[in-house]
Amino acid sequence: MSRIPIATLAVAFALTAVFVWQFRLDAYQDMQAILALGVVPAHLWGLRIPAPQIDLVPPIATLVTAQWLHGGAGHLIGNLAALLFVGPPAEARTGPWRLLAVFLIAGVAGLAVEATATPSSTIPILGASASVAGLIGAAARRAPHARVALALPTRTRGGRFGLRRLAVPVLPLVAVWLIFQVAGIAFEEGEPVAFLAHATGFVTGALLAGSNRRDRDGGREGG
Repeated sequence: MSRIPIATLAVAFALTAVFVWQFRLDAYQDMQAILALGVVPAHLWGLRIPAPQIDLVPPIATLVTAQWLHGGAGHLIGNLAALLFVGPPAEARTGPWRLLAVFLIAGVAGLAVEATATPSSTIPILGASASVAGLIGAAARRAPHARVALALPTRTRGGRFGLRRLAVPVLPLVAVWLIFQVAGIAFEEGEPVAFLAHATGFVTGALLAGSNRRDRDGGREGG
């Protein structure tokens, strides 16, 4: 019997709830929230002092708060899709508490690397992309043979629409994702900080996932 991925669902709910809160703000309030809770590299590294109206938390704390903010619906949906795909198999292997730790620590590491790439920038950095990349790294290490069941809309012979269950392997999609990240670092013009943040999150997640000792001892693969 498969367990309910409580931590994965909790993170997805929290990300959605914060975005709904952002959506209810007017443009000025939203920008103030992003400046206050997003990572501003110049503030993080002490090159500029935050204005009083946005000095809500210490700059170091924004490495955590920025993970829950998103710049738009597309940004959120992309992260939620990846989270809900790799989160359940990763959580089945690591457990809910380690999954949360991987999410947060990988996000901190990725955002810190991104801020280091442009230390004098005053443009806020936000989003859970590096955090989700950490879960992808954890899934690649702990559940490389896992399959995720997807419900896809399909048309039946009677002309009606229904849902078809399809088991999709995690590892090939992770490999495709990783190739795009490496290609982005190699060929992106300018500062490829987003790709570096994703790669940092991925490596951090793989390191924090822990050993797959149970599988080496003959445990069954999850999925």
